[in-house]
Amino acid sequence: MGMQGKKVAVLGVADRESIAWHIACRLEEAGATVVVGYQQRFYSRVRLLLQERPGILGQKADVLDGDELDAFFAHPAFAGGQLDGLVHSVAYGPPNVFSKPPSEVNVRDFTETLDISTHSLSRVVRAARPVLKAGGSVVTLSFLAAQRAMPLYGMMGVAKSALESLVRYLAVELGRERIRCNVVSPGPIETLAALSEVVALKRDPSALEHMPAVRLREILARHGMDLSALKPSAEPSEEDIVFARKVWREVQREFSDRSPIHDTVNAADVADSVEFLLSDGSRKITGQVLMVDCGFSSCLMV
Repeated sequence: MGMQGKKVAVLGVADRESIAWHIACRLEEAGATVVVGYQQRFYSRVRLLLQERPGILGQKADVLDGDELDAFFAHPAFAGGQLDGLVHSVAYGPPNVFSKPPSEVNVRDFTETLDISTHSLSRVVRAARPVLKAGGSVVTLSFLAAQRAMPLYGMMGVAKSALESLVRYLAVELGRERIRCNVVSPGPIETLAALSEVVALKRDPSALEHMPAVRLREILARHGMDLSALKPSAEPSEEDIVFARKVWREVQREFSDRSPIHDTVNAADVADSVEFLLSDGSRKITGQVLMVDCGFSSCLMV
């Protein structure tokens, strides 16, 4: 799709399952020079990934640390204003954001969620501006919960709504320099972040009492999970992760059964879509949300 020779920054790599890592690998395979950004606490995992893919460069870049962002975009690969593309794949919310009713989420947790999941895009774009080329492209990631209320996603859905709105305003700001800004919104994908949503409910099973999550209750029942038997836990265990994987795969199956294309979306599908939005083939597309969900969002299958 025309990525040969382009230079791209990909922020948000945490482990092998990160969508950001799949995107980085896809872009490198397409001929781009890729520099990934990661938090220092994930360095031990990311270092092993970089050893496996020596063609991908890496540097720490905490989106909450302005100095780290400035240092990241001062990377020699981007010297002289040579950044063609920027991928923002960053989101985080404390467990309460997923498990508490919206009116009970405290201001600290809500602010942290918005700061990391939404406003970080503004900070990243501001830090990248000195090296971001005219005709370049910025891509971030969202989810259907930005447009439809999905109780399982909690207030993260509000943060994603704000993110999609921010992209439209950034598209106006950056458009003067012919820089595009778009969103890829995929169907449910099994990542560490996705599993944490389920773990948050398992750690606080009382949250299900106020959620109109009929399908989720049916999924739990199919796995023999008695909601009344779930006990609150302080820290997620390996058992929690195994439980979350079972539930999430059932969630994916529910989406698949209700989509025009009866299939699930994976990280490779997202990476291909991001590649398109970074390529010259999308040169007149900006301020848009590209739904990559097998058509789930476009219809009502009953």
